[in-house]
Amino acid sequence: MKSPNQINVDNMLSRMTEIEIKAGSDSICLAKWLQTTINLHNGHTSSCHHCKSNKISVDELKNNYSALHNTKEKKLERLDMMESRRPSACNYCWNIEDLGNDHISDRTYKSTDESWAYPYADKVLTNGPLNNITPTYVEISFSSVCQMSCMYCSPDVSSSWMEEIERYGEYKVGIGNIEWIKQQGKMPIPHKDHNPYVDAFWGWWPELSKTLVELRITGGEPLLSKDFWKLLDMIYQNPMPNLKLSVNSNMMVPDQLIDKIIDYANKLNGKVKEFELYTSCEASDIQANYIRYGMDYDTFIKNVDRYLDETPSNYRINFMITFNALSLTSFKGFMYDIWSFRRAYNEDDGFNRIPFVISYLRWPQFQDVRILPTEFKLKYLNDIDQWMNMHDRNHSEDAAGRFYLEELDQIARLKEYALTPLDNVDLQKRLADFKSFYKEYDQRRGTDFLTTFPEYREFYE
Repeated sequence: MKSPNQINVDNMLSRMTEIEIKAGSDSICLAKWLQTTINLHNGHTSSCHHCKSNKISVDELKNNYSALHNTKEKKLERLDMMESRRPSACNYCWNIEDLGNDHISDRTYKSTDESWAYPYADKVLTNGPLNNITPTYVEISFSSVCQMSCMYCSPDVSSSWMEEIERYGEYKVGIGNIEWIKQQGKMPIPHKDHNPYVDAFWGWWPELSKTLVELRITGGEPLLSKDFWKLLDMIYQNPMPNLKLSVNSNMMVPDQLIDKIIDYANKLNGKVKEFELYTSCEASDIQANYIRYGMDYDTFIKNVDRYLDETPSNYRINFMITFNALSLTSFKGFMYDIWSFRRAYNEDDGFNRIPFVISYLRWPQFQDVRILPTEFKLKYLNDIDQWMNMHDRNHSEDAAGRFYLEELDQIARLKEYALTPLDNVDLQKRLADFKSFYKEYDQRRGTDFLTTFPEYREFYE
């Protein structure tokens, strides 16, 4: 008998085959038409987070607000897909598919999504590759304003990072290269300046709002943007009952803004189909504060607790975990806090309000967990693995706090990834960059690596 997961995979592959037959193409991806990420703060867009973004033409926006999504580059890529060619921008998926039939790329996952993609396949095929289309899934960033400067972030998406680089220059290891950002056309427009991309978005909104199935708002820190609150107010005044609305926040804004997001979350209950909050963390206590500079971990936990306590019981707060070389020693403590939230706010064996997803940091390369010594990694990874498995469905002291099989599988995959050896020459370069970066990081930010991470002393010295 097939497992529920295998049945789901079979159904997904069947839907993908149906789409390809209708299109007469084995390289079509509905995300190229229906999904878009738009960074209004620097005028860049892409149809998938795996693809390199392209610059939006201000001239095109004058007569066509949808050029925020329907760029010339995307239209040519759509044409390639309709004619069974593989656009180079989508190499991430082609590389996975070329590994063999057992490997399913995001092209299939996205195209067969039953909320924003698969139901609109016929619309895409009728529309063709070169005509404008209104997307069903939009991720939007109004501003790069952010009060935090996480160690793995960048000046083009965090104003705090930009202020540091403008004051001290780029790091010796190449982090914060303003000239490169300028060459890529990704310099943020100062939030106090006129922004033609934001103007175009508001011009497009009456049309866009009619087709949206999912809307995700990111930043910078969205809660610091006046346009973010304007958008929430417009949705409140003009309900969108079929919309899944998601918001990214670092949850470290002033108390009055925490009050405000809780208030809007409650007001939008019933005005939208779903409202979800996403936040990020991958360590605990002072180590989390070091990694996510500008965080106070105790305040962060308090704000998450307030949100869970003061919003409807069907509202989630999702943790996006970017596991890196500095997550290792306090990650178990962070998992303990998620477990504690689940025990407090989940019903036994019911709806999970506090999900998490683990991704592995790959850039900057010297922050990748794989650079750490094997025995050092094993000590902590085994402890994390053992503790989490003690709190699975069969062993947790209450069902509400348990970790799920797919989450334990994420830990197993993390362990496998972390123990993958690096080429020795590459490793030596990463080790040198690690030491150089954190010495400079401490000098600039008044932090102290060894005081914060005493377990790393032998490795660091």
